[in-house]
Amino acid sequence: MSMLDEAQREAFSEERDRSLLGRIKEIVPWKGDDIKEIIRKTVFIAAVGVLIYSAYDAYIYNFGSKTMIDDQQNLVNMFTGPTVTDTAEPSGDTTAPTPAADGDNPDLPAQAPAENVPASKYPAGMLQNFEQLYDINPDIVGWVSIPGIYLSDTDGTLAINYPVVQNGDNDYYLSHDFFGVEQDYGALYVDYRAKVAGEDRSSNVTIYGHNMKTEYYFHHLRDYNRLSPTFVSEHRLVDFSTLYDNEEYIIFAAFLVSVHEEDDNQPIFRYHNCVEFNDMASFDYWYKNVMYRNYWKTDIDCTIDDEYLTLSTCAFEISDSRFVVVARKLRPGEDPDSYTYRQNGKRHMPEKWYRANGYDVPHDSGPDYEFYIPE
Repeated sequence: MSMLDEAQREAFSEERDRSLLGRIKEIVPWKGDDIKEIIRKTVFIAAVGVLIYSAYDAYIYNFGSKTMIDDQQNLVNMFTGPTVTDTAEPSGDTTAPTPAADGDNPDLPAQAPAENVPASKYPAGMLQNFEQLYDINPDIVGWVSIPGIYLSDTDGTLAINYPVVQNGDNDYYLSHDFFGVEQDYGALYVDYRAKVAGEDRSSNVTIYGHNMKTEYYFHHLRDYNRLSPTFVSEHRLVDFSTLYDNEEYIIFAAFLVSVHEEDDNQPIFRYHNCVEFNDMASFDYWYKNVMYRNYWKTDIDCTIDDEYLTLSTCAFEISDSRFVVVARKLRPGEDPDSYTYRQNGKRHMPEKWYRANGYDVPHDSGPDYEFYIPE
């Protein structure tokens, strides 16, 4: 450093106001600043603001908030708790009067037939425990839960136990909660193309949810990535109540898939587009690809006539990947405990996964689901 540079540095150091006010003046536009200094300070403040907002945004996305946790408990209470009618205390004489026949009691006024009774604001046949939820958000289409998987820091609180909504696209509930408030953690929602209930119900209903580090939403779907079949054997059932029926599904598959073609040596499996199985070709494409990637071998049989539920969340083993759990609706009289699970050591993983973990990339002829069914 030259003598001139050293002298300038010492002069600047002596002139610099190191008081709190002086520090503030160095950051905040102040009287006497020229236009360049004002622009510099403004850009700095804006950059700091963006950084703080981004950090907060990332925190809320990954960890949620106390409001989210409280809201979730309230929603659970609405769905599983007693109704207002059930909890109302009776008052006075609870004996219902017996209607008198014509002429038996002339002092009672004649009962006129009900007229202009307003139609119910709820869909015909909707289950009563959805009423309060429907009042809050008529986008609700169901409730999903997995028995036996609990949040680690609570006593008996199910990890996956949520209302499910549906909108006209797959974007809105990525960033809006059940109440319609803009939140980065969003809500659990059904693919907009699927029909959830009724005679024209879709063959395969896909539910999406964020993978939050606080264990909320679909974080615990990741428990099914264990190679040991013990976990899935002990947690094989999914409860999915539509607005009209309580339904039970048995899990038969889980897999990891990338979303980019260049990340795999096999064509990307676009499972989210498999909504309707209108012919054997569409069903075979879906089923073969599921079993090709399945973490397990199982003797649970699946046909084109069955109804399926797919649960999808983000995965972190490799970037831009999804972890997916697939279940089949139980048939009448079917015993879910009669089936077995075995490890599938030859399941297909994305090529990027093999490379990231230092494995040789296997090369095969692609999906052949018959190979993955136990002998």
